[in-house]
Amino acid sequence: LHANLSALEAVLALFDLEEVDAIYCVGDIVGYGARPNEVIELLMEREVAAVAGNHDWALLGKISEESFNPYARAALEWTRAKISPEARDFLEALPLRIDTEHFCLVHGALPNPEEFEYLQSFPTALATLADFDAPIGFVGHTHVPMNFIQNPGSSELEWHFQVDWHLEKGQRAVVNVGSPGQPRDEIPTAPAVVYNLQTGRVQLLRTPYNIAAEQRLIRKANLPAILGDRLQHGI
Repeated sequence: LHANLSALEAVLALFDLEEVDAIYCVGDIVGYGARPNEVIELLMEREVAAVAGNHDWALLGKISEESFNPYARAALEWTRAKISPEARDFLEALPLRIDTEHFCLVHGALPNPEEFEYLQSFPTALATLADFDAPIGFVGHTHVPMNFIQNPGSSELEWHFQVDWHLEKGQRAVVNVGSPGQPRDEIPTAPAVVYNLQTGRVQLLRTPYNIAAEQRLIRKANLPAILGDRLQHGI
């Protein structure tokens, strides 16, 4: 989400239209954007379950930010000065993973979620699949939607970028849901995944949102301009 309230509001409106029963977030709630407190307030209001992302942990001092680029570090420094005690408590309480009988949720990759490894290769996807029991897992971190599929009895994976498909009986998958608050697949609309437990249907939906409003707030906050400019291009 990266503190992008306009994108969050648009995605929640989309979920309401789709009559979604439960909403989950794959982390990186803060960083880059100018409305961290408002985003967290809305997540709490809508009872969205979330896992911690690397930006969330870096803000809290749980990991080093040395590997972050200068723009990300500047945004974290700004956010530390602005974050409310309630919002900070929300971030502190986030788990690194959520496991249910139906799905697993983690920001990066498994088996070591605290390392926030990027899941963008077959070996990493296989290691992640081996570390949870549910049919499907959902991740973020790379900001690029992507699907890794494992067929029954196979140690090989298929992958694709399809936006509407079905997880068949016996198959397992890891799905990157993308980043509503800062897409990086050159599509500026906010992505969100809807998963139907009964049918196995996986839909990547996208919605426009008020990019200009977020850009204005980023400039007004004296955050690096690139953090707003890139929203316009989805990069």
